[in-house]
Amino acid sequence: MNCDEIGMLLQACADGESGAGDTLRVERHLAQCPECRARLARLREMRAALRAHAPYHRASPALRMRVLAALDAAPVDGAAAARPRGTPGAAGWWRWWQPLRRHFAWGPAANAAMAAVTVAALGIGMAQYALRDAAEPTVAREVVSSHVRALLSGHAIDVASSDRHTVKPWFNGRLDYAPPVRDLAAQGFPLAGGRLDYVHGRAVAVLVYRDSQHPIDMFVLPLADEKKAAGADPAALPPAIESHQGYQLARWEADGMRYAAVTDASAEDLLRFTQAWRAAADGRAR
Repeated sequence: MNCDEIGMLLQACADGESGAGDTLRVERHLAQCPECRARLARLREMRAALRAHAPYHRASPALRMRVLAALDAAPVDGAAAARPRGTPGAAGWWRWWQPLRRHFAWGPAANAAMAAVTVAALGIGMAQYALRDAAEPTVAREVVSSHVRALLSGHAIDVASSDRHTVKPWFNGRLDYAPPVRDLAAQGFPLAGGRLDYVHGRAVAVLVYRDSQHPIDMFVLPLADEKKAAGADPAALPPAIESHQGYQLARWEADGMRYAAVTDASAEDLLRFTQAWRAAADGRAR
């Protein structure tokens, strides 16, 4: 899709109202188009500003009294005869409520206090939800979702080749970093190709390997500068293998890169893949 076609979907994406198919098309376009990424960012900023500063008008006491008076005068509908005897209808319940509602007709100060309590309760609840949600790493969720989208779309590979000397140069000019590409065919994991994806707010490289009939997506992201400065020993950070939504995921950091491998193969097969990759990185397998 070109920029004009994507432009028609950006507003829906900014509002969180786009469908799965449109979201996938937009994400693939954004991975290669900084201008559209900037347009989407501006739309989201405008939406946040409107929600934060748009005027809100509360109904006046006179309007509220007119509405209540209209409800008082509402006739009993014809369905009353069909109700069991002794069961009040809508108007009956309203007449029962009338003597009590005056006790709950709070003034503006009380209404403001209740509104403040409600907002505080909602804020605490949202904060607790966010903290709970943050327990699962964002990158882990995103790479699994990207893997599933690629499988469902039938477009898991942008450059199809088993030659790393073909796949690695393909990323030149498409990314602001150079991802390592390794030949693991001798270890039972032939290279199938690569693609661009959009993870954690940026375009990233995805290398696609095979384990029999199971694809393995290797996401390669550059480490943040502060982590590079820390200089952690890769040998001290073995891959952490975990299960997400029925898929196996391995994550680790080494050589200034963050790696995430996801597959529907077994955890044992994924562990063998990570061992083969790290051995090739250390120069023990080529």
